[in-house]
Amino acid sequence: MCNESNEKGELTMEASQKIKVMLIVPMLDQGGLERVCALTAQLLKTKYEVHLVVFNTEGMIYDVSGVHLIDLHLGAVPGKIGKAVNVYKRVRQVKKLKKKLGIQISYSFGQTANMVNVLSKYHDKTWAGIRGYGALDDHRQMQFVCKRADRMVSCTKIMEQEIEMTYPVKSSATLYNPCNLEEISILSQKDIDDKIAEFLGRSGPTIVSMGRSHDVKGFWHLIKAVRLVQDKVPDVKLMIIGDGDYSEYQELAQKLKIEERVLFTGVQKNPFALLVRADVYALTSDSEGFPNALIEAMAVGLPCVSVNCKTGPAEILQADYRKCEAQDKVYHADYGILTPVFHGAKNLDADIITQEEEIFAKELTELLSDQKLMEQYKDKAKYRAGQFGLDSYVEAIDKLIVQELT
Repeated sequence: MCNESNEKGELTMEASQKIKVMLIVPMLDQGGLERVCALTAQLLKTKYEVHLVVFNTEGMIYDVSGVHLIDLHLGAVPGKIGKAVNVYKRVRQVKKLKKKLGIQISYSFGQTANMVNVLSKYHDKTWAGIRGYGALDDHRQMQFVCKRADRMVSCTKIMEQEIEMTYPVKSSATLYNPCNLEEISILSQKDIDDKIAEFLGRSGPTIVSMGRSHDVKGFWHLIKAVRLVQDKVPDVKLMIIGDGDYSEYQELAQKLKIEERVLFTGVQKNPFALLVRADVYALTSDSEGFPNALIEAMAVGLPCVSVNCKTGPAEILQADYRKCEAQDKVYHADYGILTPVFHGAKNLDADIITQEEEIFAKELTELLSDQKLMEQYKDKAKYRAGQFGLDSYVEAIDKLIVQELT
């Protein structure tokens, strides 16, 4: 098949045949990477012939109706030998699929999928998506993927720049994660669980955060900071939305004597109905890729206080992220507040509070105490979220496909 572009730079196809795109992801259970992949499939399915390859669909919660879903039934297995055999099986199956389906673009999400994508290359153009800054720490794996992928796709410009400077890339691009503003608006108006409603109905403002119980999210920093906020805002509450084992954080809250003011909701199919009922969103991660949860919180109008970790928060909260490059300063940025990065290993000692945690608490306290500033950042948050809408995302992908196939 011959692809041509018209005067507007749009692809035209002989015989009205759609461009064949394969999306590859390990799972579709929960998390930002998985949500972006599922949404990408939905957005592209009308214009392109989309095939979504998932290593294992067990626990799938994202809507991929109308998309050709292929479950390899090859989920994670323990042991080095088992993992190696699993990779071989995945690569073999994906390569067969690429050949059979005539795939032209194969776009993988995360390093587990990237390895399979580049090793299964047939006649397709391979796009390797780097979804988190932590992936750059594994230099051997990054070297391997960058050398073989036709295009490295980052979710922030800072990440793209670092990859280009460090690794032998053929081509690179940044695709900011999309935000489905219309869907978020509708879902945010839905009813919520009675237990959660009772907690949120108590007096006092609610600080909210989202994420798995993984250490990278730094929730111990947030719990300690909320304890300090309580000194000036006694009835403050904290709600953490996400899956995982939070028992150690519950114990920390007990030691700090704020357990009655902290709620762990577990994973929520509709977190937006909870977000919209909170007052401030807080992000305390050690690192991110492009924090979807931050954009989603802004979409419902939440003022945000975020640690200035790599990468994402500065590019979201400041129009020109280069103005907020110092990671040891506080910035009252265009669309939210950035605070210094946290240092040191995980510390669940209730008696140890770091300087960065004190600064984070101070910014939360001052924001909650300044209604005018709260209103300003509410309006700015919604405006900024609108700039990461679905149309912008699809347009960016269309342009990349034109570059790749013409």
